[in-house]
Amino acid sequence: MAADGGRARPLLRDEGLVVRRLRALAVRALSFWGRGRWEKDLDDELASHLEMHVADNLRAGMTSEEARRHAVLRLGGIEQTKELYRDRRRFPFADMIVQDGHLALRMMRRSPALTAAALLVLALGIGANTVMFSVVNAVLLRPLPYPDPARLQLVRPLDENRSPQPAAPPDYYTFRERNHAFESLSAFYSRPFDVTGRAEPERIRALIVSSDFFRTLRLAPAIGRDFRLQDERWGDHRVVVLTDAFWRRRYGADPGILGRHIVLDAEPHVVVGILPAGPRASLAWTSQFTFLAADAQVVVPLSFAPGDNRNSHNNYFLAMLGRLGPQATPEAADADLNRVNDEITVAYPENRGTRMQSRPLQAALVEDVRRGLLVLFGAVVFVLLIACADLGNLLMARAAARRREIAVRIAIGASRQRVLGQLLTESVVLALCGSALALVLAWLSVGTLNSLSQEVLPRNEDIRIDVFVLAYTALMAVGTGILFGFAPAWRSLDVAPGEALHEGARTGGDARGHRLRGALVAAEVAMSLVLLVGAGLMLKSMAHLTAVDAGFDPRGVLTVQVSVPRRKYVDEERERRFSPDAYTKSTRFFADVLERVRALPGVDAAGAINGLPLMGEVWGKTVTLYDRPLPSALRGLPSIQYRVVAGDYFRALGVPILRGRAFADTDAADGTKVAIVNRAMAQRHWPDGNPIGRILFVNPPIRLLPPGAVPPEYEPTRFTVVGVVADVHYDSLSATPAPVVYVPFAQGSEGTTTMYLVARARRSPRDLAAAIRDRIREVDPDVPASSILTMDDRVSASLAQPRLQAAVLGTFALLALVLAAVGTYGVTSYATRQRTREVGIRMAIGASSRAILALFLGRGFALVGAGLAAGVVGALALARALRTLLFGVSTHDPFVFLGVTAMLAATAMLAAWIPARRATRLEPVVALRED
Repeated sequence: MAADGGRARPLLRDEGLVVRRLRALAVRALSFWGRGRWEKDLDDELASHLEMHVADNLRAGMTSEEARRHAVLRLGGIEQTKELYRDRRRFPFADMIVQDGHLALRMMRRSPALTAAALLVLALGIGANTVMFSVVNAVLLRPLPYPDPARLQLVRPLDENRSPQPAAPPDYYTFRERNHAFESLSAFYSRPFDVTGRAEPERIRALIVSSDFFRTLRLAPAIGRDFRLQDERWGDHRVVVLTDAFWRRRYGADPGILGRHIVLDAEPHVVVGILPAGPRASLAWTSQFTFLAADAQVVVPLSFAPGDNRNSHNNYFLAMLGRLGPQATPEAADADLNRVNDEITVAYPENRGTRMQSRPLQAALVEDVRRGLLVLFGAVVFVLLIACADLGNLLMARAAARRREIAVRIAIGASRQRVLGQLLTESVVLALCGSALALVLAWLSVGTLNSLSQEVLPRNEDIRIDVFVLAYTALMAVGTGILFGFAPAWRSLDVAPGEALHEGARTGGDARGHRLRGALVAAEVAMSLVLLVGAGLMLKSMAHLTAVDAGFDPRGVLTVQVSVPRRKYVDEERERRFSPDAYTKSTRFFADVLERVRALPGVDAAGAINGLPLMGEVWGKTVTLYDRPLPSALRGLPSIQYRVVAGDYFRALGVPILRGRAFADTDAADGTKVAIVNRAMAQRHWPDGNPIGRILFVNPPIRLLPPGAVPPEYEPTRFTVVGVVADVHYDSLSATPAPVVYVPFAQGSEGTTTMYLVARARRSPRDLAAAIRDRIREVDPDVPASSILTMDDRVSASLAQPRLQAAVLGTFALLALVLAAVGTYGVTSYATRQRTREVGIRMAIGASSRAILALFLGRGFALVGAGLAAGVVGALALARALRTLLFGVSTHDPFVFLGVTAMLAATAMLAAWIPARRATRLEPVVALRED
């Protein structure tokens, strides 16, 4: 200590200074609590000091008045001393904010009508922005709920048209073994399973995954284990991992289920694990698997029996998911994958032309909705800007009325910066109050968004009002308050105190203020036109979609999904030998069910198909035309969609038969093999449009298959075309129907175990649901009926996403139209009030009502015209962004542009005409007396 004595004392002094400053900071912070008591103590202390000084002055011989005056002067003034003391003991800036906030609230109470209107506009504008940001945050911005999600890549082959395609199992195994870029590469697909035993039979969705799937996601079960490599071996594959939601719902969260058997598709599976609950207590990881496939409730390992045709290069149905290695980049991963793909192509030429692509998983999951969400988010920002322009005009009118008040403040010593701060605080407080109402509206909207299906909005279950949404809303409120409050506040400061005080209550002319208000109205009109054109294009696109001939009549049709377990209804040994006898049991089951359904009272026709319209392209194949030369490779065969039907499907769904006949009960397994094609197939491959009697194969000929791919006795089935039906939209209403080949279930099911019953009812189709469920149980009580929907419901669901986009954009556009009309009305009305004396003078010297009307409408025409001109440019830019969201509508559709422009112009001019017309009815004498 002695050795360092020269430096210890300064160090101690520094430490003491730091302590004193920290103590002072703490005192300032604590002064915000007990504010009233602190002020009372200060008043009492100053009063005590003042009385002591007064007593001293009295003893010095002063009069009482002189004694008090000198005492106040000695203290430096009571209020000045208080302010000085407050500055030392508290945070002056915070005090100023609090005081300004209190004043702002009093100003809001003094103008209840203006406050209510402003709060309504702000609640709608900020509320819509909050809702849209909560969607964008959940769907586009929030990382996936897995460790290090940025390294998760969706791996997919691209065909010659750069369209993503699924992978074949042998290709996946090769990629997994030979790639060097991914620390793990997994595969998955989904399909329904029947759960039987212990409770009612139930149809659930299962995710079939490779053994490293959970390790790729870095997701460990909450109970038990995940899959091991040996679980992929046939015979060891009957294990299952349950999701938390399914475990709780069906098994009552019984931990003893671990190690026990549950029956899936008539096969016992050992439960080896339970997945953890999701990020919220009400959600399970089921919702997370929705990102990858569907709402999976169980997960089973990917495994194939020896000789299973699905484990071949002729079947493509797997999606691949990889986690990049620590040093790998997506570009390096693509190069590595394409190296392996080239090696596969050498052995299997049918892969020629494909390239591999890896893409961030999150981007791939939302690519279908990303553009639409960004367009809607931009639209809602426009709505808020229009609202700000409206509020800016409103506050500018109020600022003109407060000129005398502002002049008095400046005259008695308030700085212009201080007044500006006060006025901006009023705007921000108003915006914060509006944002509180906006959060209520947003919170009420979240439940609706959570109820949407994943096809309409991916990751919708993650939408919630969280800390990021709250922060965004707060930032939006402050920014909005400053945005709509700055111009009026700045204009309020442009006042000469002497002139304003001499004017009295008169506001006088304000040329710059009029120009600014006019510019705001023109901006409102421009932004409104942009939104209205976008909404018009979307609504016209929606109208075109609903007018598309779907190729069937959905009215009065009930659909029911029915799946039979393969182990019980398919002879897998015969199936591996490509024997049609392998499917005898499933053929009999569906025939018995349809016979019972047809016999129900109120049923006109009943049939079944393996994939309903608007469900997507569920089964793609290649077709070989018997009268055409064979190509050199499989990839040269034309592609088709394959549909297996049973019963009177075409009559039940109302699909017209254009040529030939429909299937009959005589088209059995031992009868002549027949097929029906759609019009697109007939026109593409037979120019005369008449394929009746032509022969085709739906499985590749032996010459084009690799050696050993099929048994030596295999021969592809020859089908004779007996009919042509209308084009049915199986993919979507916006997609051109693909060529389709229909075959009877009894002749070409190829192991199909899931069919959709279609029943046409004479009355309400929903009344048939219970009866159809009972008829299925009569045939097999272990087979559940699921996905019971009318065909009208399915058509409506297929349009849900474009309908939602059009409805939201249309709502925003309608709100913008109303706000623009209100803004135009407000500016014109304010102008007429400001020029009342001028109107009186003009009318007194002989001006007609038409001239007065033209005086105000002329300015309105100029503002609206300028806004429309700017809006057309913005609308053209928005139309380009909407290009991929439109169907059957040009982005420059003249009817939409002209119609919307005319509607907006008429609405704005009507809003300007009302106050202008009122001005023409003024009596000159009354107008001249206006002060």
